[in-house]
Amino acid sequence: MNQVRIFGIGSPSGDDQAGWLTVDALLAGGMKAGDELVIEKLDRPGAGLIALLDNASWVILVDAMQSGGQPGWIQRYGVNDWPAYCQGLSGHGFGVLNALTLARELGSLPLRLDLYGIEIGGAIPGESPCAEVRASTQKLADIIADELCFISQALPAAAGSGDDGNATSHKTIIRK
Repeated sequence: MNQVRIFGIGSPSGDDQAGWLTVDALLAGGMKAGDELVIEKLDRPGAGLIALLDNASWVILVDAMQSGGQPGWIQRYGVNDWPAYCQGLSGHGFGVLNALTLARELGSLPLRLDLYGIEIGGAIPGESPCAEVRASTQKLADIIADELCFISQALPAAAGSGDDGNATSHKTIIRK
């Protein structure tokens, strides 16, 4: 149950590839998946996301969002932020927040969950992501890689600390 999972959520439609591009940037930067680290691209997983959370100690989700902000803005959402942000993340029908809310009700959330949204402009099929979104995916990949490195170095000291990581009640906005 010490497995970390990183899921880039998206579709092949323009800026909606933000989650996928973040995964690509992590892999291109040398991050390697293995027994303790799963890195995957998900194409609009819907309720199927719930099963992917099972037996993970830490899950990092990256998805496109549309909240009216500037394309390329990166926002991190804590568990307590979800009710206030009932729209914007995912335009995939039964979206990420729906799946996470249901997983919480079922008691299926991992000990730690980091949810990042990258503000997008358009999700037009066949179009390429805009430059701002591309730049933000690389920036977010760097942030995630740095945090994974920091946590893995601090892991022996943090073991048994009782911090489940889900107490985060803030929203971090990372601007370009």
